[in-house]
Amino acid sequence: MKDELIQWCRRLIACPSITGEGTRAIAELCARAMLAPAGIESRLIPSRAEGEAQVNLVATIKGEDSSLAPIVLNTHLDTVPPGDKSLWTECAGDPFSAPIKNDRIYGLGAADTKLDFVAKASALIDNRHPRRDVWLIATFGEERGMVGARELAGSAMLPRGAMAFIGEPSALEVVTAHKGLIAFHLVLRFDPVKLDQPATATRALFLGRSAHSSTPALGVNAIVAALDALTLHRKPILASIGGGDAVNKVPARCELVLIDEALANLSAAKPERIDRLVHSLIPDGAISMLRAFIAYLTDFANSKGPVEPDYSQPTLTCNPGVIRSTEDSLTLEFELRPPPSMAIDMVRAGVNQAFNKIADHAAGVTASLTERRANPGFRSPANSEAVAHAIAALTKAGLPVRTAVKTGCTEAGIYAAAGLHPVVFGPGQSAGVIHAPNEYNLIAQVEGAVRFYSAIVDL
Repeated sequence: MKDELIQWCRRLIACPSITGEGTRAIAELCARAMLAPAGIESRLIPSRAEGEAQVNLVATIKGEDSSLAPIVLNTHLDTVPPGDKSLWTECAGDPFSAPIKNDRIYGLGAADTKLDFVAKASALIDNRHPRRDVWLIATFGEERGMVGARELAGSAMLPRGAMAFIGEPSALEVVTAHKGLIAFHLVLRFDPVKLDQPATATRALFLGRSAHSSTPALGVNAIVAALDALTLHRKPILASIGGGDAVNKVPARCELVLIDEALANLSAAKPERIDRLVHSLIPDGAISMLRAFIAYLTDFANSKGPVEPDYSQPTLTCNPGVIRSTEDSLTLEFELRPPPSMAIDMVRAGVNQAFNKIADHAAGVTASLTERRANPGFRSPANSEAVAHAIAALTKAGLPVRTAVKTGCTEAGIYAAAGLHPVVFGPGQSAGVIHAPNEYNLIAQVEGAVRFYSAIVDL
């Protein structure tokens, strides 16, 4: 069984399912090659909003006692982009190769969250006659607004009152609460500064350290470092800027293209003369406005909202995740994550207040702010049937009985709002592992998750 389990872990990692590219290929692999041969029928449901490439997989298995609360086993199959593949040193630069070293299996999605689906499917394949009705669900678009879960929750398809076990890396701890999330898109538009004579271009690369945006203190934000370096100048020097590849990752790289004379003061960067002439620059007012906005957001995150000490980062956090420029615009994607007791509306108001402070900050620069998505936090009630069921399953599976809270945001908040009773659980470590090169999971934890889910459907 272990060899077959590892084979499926490697096959799912090897099948790319980056959020923007879709989950159809991996969902078809799961449905046709994993579930169907075991006699488990499933449906692939294309997204209503995002087209045929994005699909939810739904399989239902009839239980022996329909009077019992049903079980939903939910996992997302999409992943963030891999970023710079050369940083995947444990995978020889290929994040889809799934090498195994000692008890670790490496690759994009190993912890977040392909191998959780393998564990759930394996448990159901081993137990064809569960005690309760079981819904096995694999969603798309979790990494970009939890679109797949939202579509299912809005379809009246899900069994209300079900206990839902939401797959996320928790190191086999039962997670009873997680933070919320709200993400925005800021655009600054301006007239570029035209140069009298073309100037030589130099590329300056700022390197940070990637981390999940729910734990920004574990990373180093390359966008912030690059913008800080630009404060050394009092005149336009910047031709373009680009950094980050996903709003829910702390950006590990930010690249500036500057006029050559500016390079000497950027000691934190790696300079490289490039074969390009610069004809226009981003006005200093736009850079100043952007830096002021980030400073207001940082101050707001550091000073507002409740402190919930059961979190490693117990307050509101902020992550400027992606920055891009064109000749006449700057765009910033950013997100904030409040603890469960802090209302999303309070965060929204703080962001709007920061925006209003910069809206007229610089002559000739116009600003617009768009909210992209808001995901609710959740906290299980003390008498939750789902939590009690999960703790009983831990005991039956021979696993340590541990509960925890999660800094990241999950589909649990969506399902709770739809009338289900969720907890979060899964193999693998989250902090410092997911959304970063050399992501990995522990084979022993995947095996433990199989035992846990077998107990969940058998109790």
